[in-house]
Amino acid sequence: MVKSIIKGNISDIWLKASVVGSLWASVEIILGSFFHNIRIPMAGTMLAMISVMLLVSFHQLWKEKGLFIRAGIICALMKSISPSALLLGPMTGILTEAALMELFVLLFGGNIVGYILGGSFALASTIAHKIVTLLIMYGFDFVTVLLNLYNYAVKQIGYPDMSPKVALWFLAGIYALLGVISALGGYYLGKKALIKGGDEIELSTINYNSAHQRFSLDRDQKFSVTFLFFNIFAIAACLVLINRYSFVVALGFVTAYLMFCFFQYKNALKHLKRPFFWVQVIILTLLATLFYNGFQKGNIFDPEGLIAGLKMNVRAVLILVGFSSISVELRNPVVKSVLFDKGFSQLYLSLSMAFSALPSIISRLTKPKDILKHPLSFLAGMLLQSKQLLKDFKKMATMPKVIIITAEKHKGKTTYVKNLVELLGKKGYKTGGFLAPGKFEDNRRSEFDILDLSTGTQTLLAGVHLTEGEKIGSFVFSKKGVEFGKQILNPQSLLHCDFVVIDEIGPLEMKGMGWAASIEGLLKYPDFTQIWVVRRTLVESVIQKWGLTHVQVIDIERYTVEKTVNILAPGTKARVASS
Repeated sequence: MVKSIIKGNISDIWLKASVVGSLWASVEIILGSFFHNIRIPMAGTMLAMISVMLLVSFHQLWKEKGLFIRAGIICALMKSISPSALLLGPMTGILTEAALMELFVLLFGGNIVGYILGGSFALASTIAHKIVTLLIMYGFDFVTVLLNLYNYAVKQIGYPDMSPKVALWFLAGIYALLGVISALGGYYLGKKALIKGGDEIELSTINYNSAHQRFSLDRDQKFSVTFLFFNIFAIAACLVLINRYSFVVALGFVTAYLMFCFFQYKNALKHLKRPFFWVQVIILTLLATLFYNGFQKGNIFDPEGLIAGLKMNVRAVLILVGFSSISVELRNPVVKSVLFDKGFSQLYLSLSMAFSALPSIISRLTKPKDILKHPLSFLAGMLLQSKQLLKDFKKMATMPKVIIITAEKHKGKTTYVKNLVELLGKKGYKTGGFLAPGKFEDNRRSEFDILDLSTGTQTLLAGVHLTEGEKIGSFVFSKKGVEFGKQILNPQSLLHCDFVVIDEIGPLEMKGMGWAASIEGLLKYPDFTQIWVVRRTLVESVIQKWGLTHVQVIDIERYTVEKTVNILAPGTKARVASS
């Protein structure tokens, strides 16, 4: 049937990955914030151990190939754009753990051997991940300082011949052992959950609005694909200047870039407001001053070491702010649309569902201290939650697909959709809903009509010269026109349609007026794809208000009508239906 092909339903493996990824992310976010606030040592190691236990235990419930890596991608993306997170560290760490678990389970099977090897390498990888992260943040000067500090330390404790390699291998062995313990714990939990197969935990109602509000940006945030590439280029250019050219010149360019980020992204500098960050800066500068040349010059104060310390800290500030800015631009609706169009729709839909469920999951989590005291009981509860969560996600997967046609005000959105409807008709598709063509007087909009796309009937909706009806702004809305629109959007009269158009959804609907009630009713019917006309400044707010999961944003300045038709209907109706 044509409609199911247009919808592009999410696969079962991605639904389960959404469950695992959202539960994993909830642990990372809650415990990660707790560890960050109390400055607990070995926080990353403890999170990695819990992650391995969680993944292994879930694999006892769902032995799906590719589950680990998909769940890791979802968890990494959720953690990286959560309010307190930075894109670089959590994202790469989580992805590495998931990839190693996936690799060893593929090589040795979903058995105790594969779990133990995957867990040991996943835990050991946290050392390599930390080293790589520090190198990216501070550069190779940090290695010089660290090696000299290490050599000084082993001399003081009486083991001058203990090379750094020996220490690293010893540390890696300890981490691998922790990975084995975590894998065995997860295996035990998963088997225990299978025995209790009938038990389920009732989740509170998934709150779409709170999910998006908790992890959304400031609504006034403006996006730019150009700025996305500019940020990437600026970071690379500044790093080259810091490493190879004059530090003074580099400092000037970094300062200019930071000023740009300050004005363009309100929260980009939030990491610089934390006192602990500046404590790190001071300590690192002092260590570099003391140990950059390893006391070789016999001076406590080394100017070369001081410059190296300053370079490392400037580089760290650049990375922190730069990657925060990139993470903002990655949430651009246009970027999301491109990803959807380029074959990432399964990931995008999974991520949307995972974000929608996150507040409900977090609300049921015990206090972080209790999690650490009773980790096995906590993880067992997570497994029981997963069954109900999978049911909820399957229901969410039946939501209709929504195509948002967007542009700035008075940029031809209605004309664009009119042409789109005509081309869809030529392909054999039936379109319902309505358009709202306008009339002008003295170069100003004076009236809006409402055109029923099913019957061709047209009547007046609003005008500046009307005397009867509800006045909103400079327009008076005709009661007859409003009722006509509501009749058009009656789901029972649209069941024969492949597409339903609403032109347009604006400030009235955001306040629960206008077509808001009709939209609520239509969202209960997954049988047709909906086409909403929304001005660009309201796109993110509209997605948030209705908790849309199957949504794709089409900017008319980027997509021709023909390209949009090919996205919606990549062939004639007869050809698609026969498939």
